[in-house]
Amino acid sequence: MHQHHHHEDVAALGPSATASVMTDIGGERGAAVLYVPEALAGLEIEIRRVGTEWDGAHTAVRERHVGSSVIWAAFFGSLAADCYEVRVKGDPGRELELQVEAGHVAEATW
Repeated sequence: MHQHHHHEDVAALGPSATASVMTDIGGERGAAVLYVPEALAGLEIEIRRVGTEWDGAHTAVRERHVGSSVIWAAFFGSLAADCYEVRVKGDPGRELELQVEAGHVAEATW
């Protein structure tokens, strides 16, 4: 798989602290977490509703400590319930689809 990445002049984010993410779910809103390989650490994952244009909505892949384990993930804390596509920002080579349900956190693995 060929990956073309656009890098911006922003400082790399370190690991997330325990319990450092917030969600705004309920009503018609849910959230999503995308588990990715360490190789994507520091890159941006963008998201869009299926059938719409990429509009730049994105979040960083961060190292996350869960108990004694370390994982890498991108977290979207509040999304309208719908079907979404995610990809490495600016990389049309691979997209993953996930369903976000109201009041729930959708989980997917890259």
